[in-house]
Amino acid sequence: MRNKWTKEEAWSWYNSRPWIRGFNFVPSDCSGWVELWQEYNHAEKVKTIRRELAVASQIGFNAVRQFLAFDVWMYQRESFLKNVEEYLSIAAENGIGVMFVLISDGGVPKKQPIFGEDKPLSGVHGEAVNETAGFNVPVIPGIFPNHNVEKPAPAANPSAPKPKYSPVDEPELAEKFYIYVDDLAKRYAKDERVIFWNIWNEPGNSNRGMLSVPHMKKAFEIVRSYDPIQPLAADLWRIPKSGNLKDMSEEERIALELSDVISYHDYGSIDHSVRVIDFLRAFDRPMLNTEWLHRVQFNTVFSHLPLYYNNNIAIFNWGFVNGKFSGHEPWEACWRRYAAGEKLDITKWQHDLLRKNLRPYDPQEIEKFMTYFAMADKAFEKKQSEK
Repeated sequence: MRNKWTKEEAWSWYNSRPWIRGFNFVPSDCSGWVELWQEYNHAEKVKTIRRELAVASQIGFNAVRQFLAFDVWMYQRESFLKNVEEYLSIAAENGIGVMFVLISDGGVPKKQPIFGEDKPLSGVHGEAVNETAGFNVPVIPGIFPNHNVEKPAPAANPSAPKPKYSPVDEPELAEKFYIYVDDLAKRYAKDERVIFWNIWNEPGNSNRGMLSVPHMKKAFEIVRSYDPIQPLAADLWRIPKSGNLKDMSEEERIALELSDVISYHDYGSIDHSVRVIDFLRAFDRPMLNTEWLHRVQFNTVFSHLPLYYNNNIAIFNWGFVNGKFSGHEPWEACWRRYAAGEKLDITKWQHDLLRKNLRPYDPQEIEKFMTYFAMADKAFEKKQSEK
């Protein structure tokens, strides 16, 4: 069984390829991962995937971060695996490598996935993949016309928020999850179309703390048993403001210890992002920012793309073509913070780069991407020629 990569192995992998620049992909006609991977009407989703990845390739993107769906695998394993294989082929045709995200601590409803025609959505950000999003969005005094909405009374005995559900909380489903991980690892551990294994998205999110850690460790162990040619990582997503490792959550310290390279998320301002990079640079491993771009919080293409380019950090902004996921809408938390007086640019799209007609949200953003992508490729070609 392979162990964690050495720093030398990690840098050798990273430096052997052009600057990795990708995005978190939800096809515009999909509300979330179930609709993407389910058997129902998948031929139509394939048309969208082909069209949108072709446009991404034209811009110069060479990677996608793609969430898979354990629940779809459980109920529709054969078609799920077929759909994953077809997806990888389409990506490869467009010169795009795929990062698999196996599971998330993002909090999902405890229910069987609903297959078939998806319902019309309310326009709430990521409604289909978030337990708390939905149609009953409360009216916020000071923003909406109704100023007479009463705030809910505080709980008589306030307590710590309860952790949200994950299928791995149930022993029987945890065993099935391990089989799901094995099913994918044995197929793709040596497949060059897959560039990265994102074993666990944001461990500890949804008030889960250490609950998922034993399962995260097991998933790392399973994938490593196939001696993969790709690096493995779980995400850091709450970088301590102190810049001190001891102030990092225990689950994220364990994720860091398990990871071959550093996968982190940062939706903060430029000053915050510089501090994050300074903190992570000390670990001397390749850095991949696998979630960024939050215009509402002043995390923009214009402010951050040069930062990542100059620090040789791989990037995966959230979103590509605006659609059913409603990634352009601000998080509900942003509306609440805005109502409380925080300075946020609520007039901007939060995520996504292109409109539904494939025109840019902001043409200057796309021009900026293309400029830096071309610079990166030229620098890589020069480095290769000097070997």
